[in-house]
Amino acid sequence: MNRREILKAMAVVPLTNALAGCRESPSPPAPEPSPSARVHTLQILFEGAFALVLRKDNPSRLIAFVPRADHGNPTLAHDFFFNDPLTARPASKGPEGYHFQLAGDGLRPYAEAYVNPGFADFEASTEKWRLPERAVTVELPFPNSVNFSGRPLHVKFVSGKSGLMPTNHLLEYYVEDPEKIKLMCSQLEGKCQPSSNCPPGIVRFFFGVSPQNKSDGQKHAVEFFNFMLRTSFPDLEKRYQLSYIEASEEKTRPGAVANAPSVRPAIYSSTTPAARLLRTAAVLDCQSGGLLVHTDAGPTG
Repeated sequence: MNRREILKAMAVVPLTNALAGCRESPSPPAPEPSPSARVHTLQILFEGAFALVLRKDNPSRLIAFVPRADHGNPTLAHDFFFNDPLTARPASKGPEGYHFQLAGDGLRPYAEAYVNPGFADFEASTEKWRLPERAVTVELPFPNSVNFSGRPLHVKFVSGKSGLMPTNHLLEYYVEDPEKIKLMCSQLEGKCQPSSNCPPGIVRFFFGVSPQNKSDGQKHAVEFFNFMLRTSFPDLEKRYQLSYIEASEEKTRPGAVANAPSVRPAIYSSTTPAARLLRTAAVLDCQSGGLLVHTDAGPTG
């Protein structure tokens, strides 16, 4: 699979077919609108062990972050990817690591965000949380929705309870003025360009993390998730501490790519090829997700 094909795999690709009659037009066709005029959706995709905190006190700001673990335990360190799942970025120095900020300009505001019920086992509330040293931090307005793609992984908690863990978060916003969308990162010299491989009508930014030590993905996933609880959400540690995460199907099932979920156009024949919805985790080799936390308080400590 070449580079372009893998980047296209990040997209949930909408396929549409329209049948139109062929006839001569007495007047020339109207000019095509500019690409920005057709943009209706902004997507933010987090792949891997990101914690998402929805703050109603800030007001309605979402913080996504990955704690930095390389100081105390190098085996838990991550590589960071932005828009390109094939190219890891060098570690950024400082307590915030890479720090991205998206203003609400050009986006429809939301006081609440719809959260897919599939996050139920990893959706929590607390008034006590911390922002330790991070590999990456992303500040965003509340989205219209928080969803995920792919099959969640089976997990077991130390408490004995079983659950399901999505390994990505897909945030969507309704775009009112695409020209005003501005994602800033001082470590990347200011305004960031979106992914170069977006479906029609959609602007997307991709954030991913992958363990540097790939010798035991399951062990890393459990240990890093518990590390995140301990350092960022101490009040939630007892309830959510993990003892097991299953291996992702990309690693365990032959032909997983061939049998991946697919979408088809509304009108197609038996020979129409299907567009595969490949999980980016298959590229990043990360099988851990993170908590989605609601709070009315700012970070402590």
